[in-house]
Amino acid sequence: MGVRIMSRFTKLILPTAVLSLSLVGVAAAADLRPAYKAPPPVAAPVTYSWAGFYMGVNAGGGWSQNSDAGFVGGGQIGYNWALSPNWVIGIEGDFDGTSLKDSASVIVPGGSLSASADLRWLASVRGRLGYTWDHYMLYFTGGGAWADVKGSATATVTGIGSASAVADATASGWVIGGGGEWMFAPNWTFGIEYLHYQFDQVSGTVTGPGGGFNFSFNDTDGKVDVVRARLSYTFGDWFGKGKAPVAARY
Repeated sequence: MGVRIMSRFTKLILPTAVLSLSLVGVAAAADLRPAYKAPPPVAAPVTYSWAGFYMGVNAGGGWSQNSDAGFVGGGQIGYNWALSPNWVIGIEGDFDGTSLKDSASVIVPGGSLSASADLRWLASVRGRLGYTWDHYMLYFTGGGAWADVKGSATATVTGIGSASAVADATASGWVIGGGGEWMFAPNWTFGIEYLHYQFDQVSGTVTGPGGGFNFSFNDTDGKVDVVRARLSYTFGDWFGKGKAPVAARY
């Protein structure tokens, strides 16, 4: 009878032990499996769009044929439209104050002559055609230009006295140039630009005291060159909704 009891006990215990060991093995295997983690969220791509309204500031230097170099600085405002994934057209207006001045004097028989010119500001309205890739753009620009010019001259006759004349007017002309821009952050661009201006001459005539002699002068040679850096902020394409913008994505 003791043998039977042990036999029954053995038949009962062994399957239970095997089952327990199996469950332990399954649990251990489950613990060894790598835990699943959700992938990190993907940030939305940053869009750099050249299309839209923009405004900014500029500063640089200018010179003309007969004057020393001087400071040029002011602001610009414009709008770009997308033509294709890489081409934009735009219109821009700018206004810059300048410190460009020129003066000269000569000695003539019986007297002397002196003249000066002061280019006080430059302004233009220009079209722009640009080619873009990534967040860079190269462009050509050209249009109408205006300048406020003040010229003066004095003629002196020895032993008699002197006479002066002033020419103060807004000269008109044209401007062409080009440059490059870098969109270093969404809505912000930095660029370098070269512009060549050609203006009508503003002139005057001085008649010496007692009619001793006449002196005609031009306040400027009519040519001005400018190199300037520019910083602009783009507000977006207000009129181009629904159209594909010229943009670079990262």
